Amino acid sequence: MKVRLTRIEGADLNHFKFDYDLTFMVFFMDSEGRIISRYGGRDSRDADNRQSLAGLGHVMEEVLDTFSKSPARVIAKSAAKPLFAEGLGVGSRGCMHCHQVQEAINRKLVRNFDWDPEAPWRYPLPENVGIRLYVDQGSRVEKVMEGSPAAKAGIIPGDQIRQVGDIPVLSFADMQQALEEAPREGKVRVVYRRQGLKDLEGTLNLAPRWKKTDITWRTSLRGLVPTLPLAGKNLTVEEKVKLELPEKALAFRQRDSIAQVATSAGFKSGDVILGVEGKSLEMDVYGFQDWVRREYLVGDTIRVSLVRDGKKMILPIVLGRR
Repeated sequence: MKVRLTRIEGADLNHFKFDYDLTFMVFFMDSEGRIISRYGGRDSRDADNRQSLAGLGHVMEEVLDTFSKSPARVIAKSAAKPLFAEGLGVGSRGCMHCHQVQEAINRKLVRNFDWDPEAPWRYPLPENVGIRLYVDQGSRVEKVMEGSPAAKAGIIPGDQIRQVGDIPVLSFADMQQALEEAPREGKVRVVYRRQGLKDLEGTLNLAPRWKKTDITWRTSLRGLVPTLPLAGKNLTVEEKVKLELPEKALAFRQRDSIAQVATSAGFKSGDVILGVEGKSLEMDVYGFQDWVRREYLVGDTIRVSLVRDGKKMILPIVLGRR
């Protein structure tokens, strides 16, 4: 049976867990409403590059195979009290977007003093633990990053991820859900199948801040994406040589027009901005602005390295919102 749910009102959010910043998510369920798998997901590049019709078809086949051979391999309904969008104060305005549900959840966290600096890092990519999955082949591993938690757990390209923590994995979306529910630091069990025959087990060792992701695309977090109040013209190669800078190093001259927040932090027109203290950056001024938006949040303080009148300096500045 095919069902298309176009509205989130009336759906138990404690059961239908997914990334509410998405615009598309498929749940495969049994007749008792238990979840067999999910399909969907995206990254900061765009909404489509982690999905394909071939990938959807592959997961559908995997779901049918799993249900016929291992019907107990499902996610049971949550024992928690049902949570509805209406209970978050967003269900009485007619049609709403899923990101508005997440915005309401964020506001509730703030009201209850449960918001913390890592709260924005939701639904980490498999790459956060060192895994790249094939877009068209569900949970099959395309690449494993050297030295990553996945590599240390023994996973190699061609393996099929079967389970992470308590979550069965058949797709990219399942993997993201499992990583969302994994601890912010510590260990999580991973089961993977090699050559379609043997299930192996390993442990993903999760370092502090391992969930950090690019939030610039997330509508629910647009208020946390910072802006860098510095801009100007990139230095020429000749100008970099005079300052003994590498040819590809970030270096731009602050323009005459300067934001009040930058002036208050001590920046002046003509300063040569070199980046952030302790970071070796090879990019232009526009790349630097985008990098800051990806790497930091509103309220973060960055220590900007610069040259003024031939003297190197460091100036801290608090990042504000766009």
